[in-house]
Amino acid sequence: MRSLLIPLVVLGLPLAEIAGFVVVGREIGLLMTLLLVLASALVGIILLRVQGFTVIRRMQDAAQAGLDPGREVLGGALLFFAAILLVVPGFVSDVFGLLLFVPFVRDAVAAFLRKRLTIVSAASGANWQAQNDPRHARPSPRVIDLDEGEFSRTDDEDPPRTEDRHQR
Repeated sequence: MRSLLIPLVVLGLPLAEIAGFVVVGREIGLLMTLLLVLASALVGIILLRVQGFTVIRRMQDAAQAGLDPGREVLGGALLFFAAILLVVPGFVSDVFGLLLFVPFVRDAVAAFLRKRLTIVSAASGANWQAQNDPRHARPSPRVIDLDEGEFSRTDDEDPPRTEDRHQR
């Protein structure tokens, strides 16, 4: 059954878009229909720019707080998809794109996708932990934890004195 669904959507969406153009063009005229398509593309570009910066800021805030930014990444991907739907000419795709820009609709779609997808996120060398968990004390940002194989020191070399550095 699922194998039939994808070809029906791939064939049905362009037909629905053409039918939408015909119906809207008959009601408001050719010039207004073209202006409406251009306006929706412009709105999509503007919304992508405005919402995109907001999503990037929320991802950075979550990462700096030590939280998993996966929710913001998924929300950003849905906003990008919504903007693409607005930029693509057609009224059916515009309706779906505008719906994805509504926060509670986007959250519902994200929750639906989270149930059906496995989202793996990783930080560079760190494990995500509960922020206020006393069992997992977070190291200070100034502490660099190296393994034995990553650092070596020989004691027979004296470090250069400050006067020597300035003379060279």
